[in-house]
Amino acid sequence: MEKKRRTSIFEKLLLIVGFLVLIMGYFFINKVFIAEGYKVSWGFLQTVFLWLLMVIFIILLAIGEDIKEGILLEQLDEIRKLKEEIIKGKNR
Repeated sequence: MEKKRRTSIFEKLLLIVGFLVLIMGYFFINKVFIAEGYKVSWGFLQTVFLWLLMVIFIILLAIGEDIKEGILLEQLDEIRKLKEEIIKGKNR
């Protein structure tokens, strides 16, 4: 049976920050593009590239947090099972 886990406060904050980075970055990049007269410059390309790197970093951070939580839950289950086996062994 698959156990469902709750999302942590860190994951909720990461989701909010991720959406803010996506939305604010898009609007700022759009503003700069309009201000430069709809031309692509090196500064514009660097800004877009750095914004995409931030988005990728936030996604990787969320994936890493999810993997860490999954590993911790598996270890907790294993420790509980070991504890039960030890208790059963003492009672014999």
